[in-house]
Amino acid sequence: MPLLFSNFNKIVLNKMNKENPNFTRYRKALQSSPFFEDSSIASIEKLLDLMTAEKWNVRSFKSSIEVSSTFHFIVSGRLKVFKSNPDSGREHTVFLLSQGDVFDVLSLLDTKPHDVYWEAFDTSEVLKVSMDHMRNWINEYPTVHKAILYYLGHRMRQLMDVATDVTLHSTLVRLSNLLLKNINGETRKLELINNLPNEEIAGLIGTTRAVVSRHIQELKRCGAISVGRKQINVKNLQLLLSIAEEKYIP
Repeated sequence: MPLLFSNFNKIVLNKMNKENPNFTRYRKALQSSPFFEDSSIASIEKLLDLMTAEKWNVRSFKSSIEVSSTFHFIVSGRLKVFKSNPDSGREHTVFLLSQGDVFDVLSLLDTKPHDVYWEAFDTSEVLKVSMDHMRNWINEYPTVHKAILYYLGHRMRQLMDVATDVTLHSTLVRLSNLLLKNINGETRKLELINNLPNEEIAGLIGTTRAVVSRHIQELKRCGAISVGRKQINVKNLQLLLSIAEEKYIP
């Protein structure tokens, strides 16, 4: 199989050795990620040797300039990837990332800065490695290529779904779909977007906080959801599904 990337000069980083008390925990976190699904324990440990751990506080953020030279893996916490218009102050959330996700894949592939920002919703723990080291590691272990392509395919599908929703569906339908996509099938509780303020939810569906607040009240009045302590709970899954499928208008 041909190399996915050309070779790069190595950059010396502080290595994380097996004596580190978190080494085993970090290795298990990498193993459980879809991005490293086809990676052997030996290859993951070799990558981990090149990584350093970092904690991001709530609301801390990084720019494309800060991230373009490093590749990050999320051990815990939630981060949003967003673009911002400095003139209008409007933001659009491109992705919500959480445990097991990686960034920035685009900079990894084309070596160019990606014009987006990253912000932590929670106190987040990440592992980082230089882009040069990451590319060399991928070249050394070509069996990881398939898992990387699947991960990229999943992200591309998400982007296509967002573009389609904004073009074809109302904000109420987009909000209903967002809730449905983030419901745990067993607990009926929201995951990933749980406890996010309406302003952040608005950024995910391409609208404003006021519109999201109005739609939440509409869904609440018709009995599809309940709201308490900044938490949205799904009360009637079938009704919410009917709204998302545009079979029922509250």
